[in-house]
Amino acid sequence: MIVPMLEILEHAKKGGYGVLAPNVFNEDSVRACLETAVEMDSPIIIDVLESNTKDLVTFGKIIRILAEEVRVPVAINLDHGQNDAACMKAINGGFTGIMCDRSFLAFEENAHEVRKFKELCAPLGITVEAEFGEIAEGEEYITKREEYLTDPDKAAEFVELSGCDCLAVSIGEAHGEYVTEPDIDFERLEKIKTAVDVPLVFHGGSFSGFDNIKRVCEIGCQKVNMGTDAYNYGLQLLMEDPRYSAGENIGARIGGDVMWAGYKERTIDYVRACGSAGKNWLKIVD
Repeated sequence: MIVPMLEILEHAKKGGYGVLAPNVFNEDSVRACLETAVEMDSPIIIDVLESNTKDLVTFGKIIRILAEEVRVPVAINLDHGQNDAACMKAINGGFTGIMCDRSFLAFEENAHEVRKFKELCAPLGITVEAEFGEIAEGEEYITKREEYLTDPDKAAEFVELSGCDCLAVSIGEAHGEYVTEPDIDFERLEKIKTAVDVPLVFHGGSFSGFDNIKRVCEIGCQKVNMGTDAYNYGLQLLMEDPRYSAGENIGARIGGDVMWAGYKERTIDYVRACGSAGKNWLKIVD
């Protein structure tokens, strides 16, 4: 069932757990996420990057149709919407959350751009996520980690200026695969949590470590983004399928089934780490 993203985040904040936001790019990945949510009796946030689909509007409508078939809370969120055109497409596609990512801009300009978009989304009931601090890519983790960290002392000012509904923070995580072991700054997260009252978002869940994810959710992150790990694990299972080594041509459909089963398996692992299993408040009670 489709719900506003903020509704999911507020339940998570009150309950002291996180909710997984897996990245998707086709119907199979969406179905794998929804099956995970149903089996784990968990809310879920479907994250979509504009670059991962040829038609953001149509894809959003497809996700809505599929999500309305399940009795768990589902939000659809535009991940890293870095321009107005992408954000407007997400609105037209029926997304219930939009990340207005202007983290590449200076502090005040970032906040101003988010505020402008929040004023548009508020009457529509669409949740607006912003980012203060930047999330390093895995390959630049060593050189950029310190530079990108969120300043706890300015986090509250940013939330007030921007009016964002939830805030993505940089606490030592990275997108994609790390070039070294992740160094998550839990103390920084504690300070940010104390400074701001909006739900917090942890980007770069892939390969950050299940124990680390569990801890950031316990401290105060309500949304955990993840994509690369599930994709890679599904592909790994496909490549390791014994039918390939035996020279059997299993075809695209069967091969896809193997890959998406792996994607789903890894997604389940992350839902467990976030602590949202069994947190479905929409279940039917006799």
